[in-house]
Amino acid sequence: MNAYPAPNDLCSECGTEIEPHFGDVRCPACFDKHLYSVDAGFLESYRRFGSRSRLIVAESCLRSLVVESPDHRKVLAMTIFEQYVQAMNDLVGLFAAFRLRQEAPILKTFLEFKLDPQSSVDFYETVRNLSDPQLCVLLDLPMPGMVQLTCPHLSKEDAYSVSVAIHHLMQDLRKATDQGEDGALALAQIAGQIGGSIIASDAKWLEDAARQGLTPDQVALLVLDTRRRNLYVQGLTADEGAMGRVVDAVDTATRAASNLIFAYLQTQDL
Repeated sequence: MNAYPAPNDLCSECGTEIEPHFGDVRCPACFDKHLYSVDAGFLESYRRFGSRSRLIVAESCLRSLVVESPDHRKVLAMTIFEQYVQAMNDLVGLFAAFRLRQEAPILKTFLEFKLDPQSSVDFYETVRNLSDPQLCVLLDLPMPGMVQLTCPHLSKEDAYSVSVAIHHLMQDLRKATDQGEDGALALAQIAGQIGGSIIASDAKWLEDAARQGLTPDQVALLVLDTRRRNLYVQGLTADEGAMGRVVDAVDTATRAASNLIFAYLQTQDL
């Protein structure tokens, strides 16, 4: 007698034939339907906690910069910069998920998203080339002055809060992309480098050409390029003022993500 259960080849919800499996497994259509059903809950949870996590870490590191040793300052500076890259990855991914919300669940697109040069440039160009009314249409949001008229389910106070959120969303999207295509490509490049790099307090052990331009106050980001068979060193300052500006950029990205979610959930009555 076989003690193991026999594999099943039917969707646990609709009965459609799928690949053999054990336990309850949904077909692709039922899985998407399930994800659509939890989109609103995910977005609210992410708005209240997930989107804030990048800023909380960055601000904590910034406060510690003034009391730490030089080497520790460099580690904190790198952590702050990582939070900026991750916050922008989240914002660009969320923006893409809202654009594709009719084609796939927001949760699915967001969690599958990975920042690369094409997606980064597309985000920057879209925000910079579209007017505020066009961006609102793209994101399925009313203009700030039209919230109360188009969303009768909202109280006067709630409609005002949503109007303010949309107004600040437009401002923060502009601010986050004010460096244009060069900024988009730089963001994508550093996002790729962080995933396969290591940091060092200095690069004195390397030849002069590799560490050229690296100053004592900078943390060295080491990137191995196997295709070109080279080791690159990129310096990142641990200066408190510079890191303060990076934290401001993290704040901009997380605030934009939060306002986008808040405005969407309120106007859609979700």
